[in-house]
Amino acid sequence: MSGKPASSIGFEKRWNPMLKLSREAFVEALADVPPKPAEMERILRFNQGRTEEAQS
Repeated sequence: MSGKPASSIGFEKRWNPMLKLSREAFVEALADVPPKPAEMERILRFNQGRTEEAQS
């Protein structure tokens, strides 16, 4: 990730190494996702501005 607030398809095709992979390698790379943080639901509520709801 970069600090750029927006991008273009042309920029990503040129500079994003994931887009240079074969389809199979791309799918395999995306399938290897780490587990969600332990407090993911609280983080989502906070980011959505729902901080007053009961915590689970």
